[in-house]
Amino acid sequence: MADYKKLRGRRILVTKPVAKEHAFELDATTKASIEAEMMVKWTNLEVYAVGEDVTEVAPGDLVYLSTYSIQQAEIVEVGGALRLMLQEGDVSIIW
Repeated sequence: MADYKKLRGRRILVTKPVAKEHAFELDATTKASIEAEMMVKWTNLEVYAVGEDVTEVAPGDLVYLSTYSIQQAEIVEVGGALRLMLQEGDVSIIW
């Protein structure tokens, strides 16, 4: 699954949603629809991996992280994709 030896401590890696780029101008209704769709993706992030001391979440769980936590997250490339690295305590909701 992962291409690293160990994720240490109470860290978690979550899959970073990919925003679609559009080569043309969108009307306000379409923009709002796309933003709503992206918000759902950002509030249901999939846990990719967990550190050795994590007890509350597991790989594959969907979690909600506050906007502040997401803005402070480190972005790392793991498993051929960009992931967000945060602390387990940043998780507010486990779906």
